[in-house]
Amino acid sequence: MLDLRILTEDFIRKDWPRLEGDNSWDESVLRAINDVTMDVNDRERQLRAWLHSYKVLLFFSPDNSSQVARQILDFADNERTPTRVLDRDSISGAYQKLYARLSSVVHPSPRSGNPRNVGSLTSKALWCCYPADVPIFDDHAARALQVVSRLLGIKATKSEDYERFVEVWFVVYERIGPAINASGLKDYPYKVRVLDKLLWHLGQPSFDMA
Repeated sequence: MLDLRILTEDFIRKDWPRLEGDNSWDESVLRAINDVTMDVNDRERQLRAWLHSYKVLLFFSPDNSSQVARQILDFADNERTPTRVLDRDSISGAYQKLYARLSSVVHPSPRSGNPRNVGSLTSKALWCCYPADVPIFDDHAARALQVVSRLLGIKATKSEDYERFVEVWFVVYERIGPAINASGLKDYPYKVRVLDKLLWHLGQPSFDMA
């Protein structure tokens, strides 16, 4: 039987120090999201750099990347309550609103001409707006969470992909919470990132990630 607490404790001890450098990137983008006194071009530049680091703007033109960044900043400035703690339903609702915004400006794929799937982009942008609450959704995390859910017998009841992901993600997160709190990360404010990084690590499509 998979013991999530032991898995999490081992991950924090062995792998978190290696990934901790990413936190400086996170702090940079969170400043850009939250500081409305910052020059708008600087805010946009830092947001785009962070999104590029996660490869969710691959093959986007510079102009389209700017349109995406502006939509995210407008959402952050005008549609969110920064101090609000989001529950699962609120996260799904905010995700749908931001997804619609981004879908309206994202250009079709230049390779296929088909509309792009902006699910991963939306979840990462939403995390920037609610960094203590929102799980990040991508192929690696979804792949790992599917395996974990099967091993633990966790079944999703929702119908949409992101809602199902969030539903199962929170069940897993509640189980590993004691391991996170018992670790040396007590003062780290964005504890959801522990599970984000763990799932990303587990979901890598290779055999050399041990």
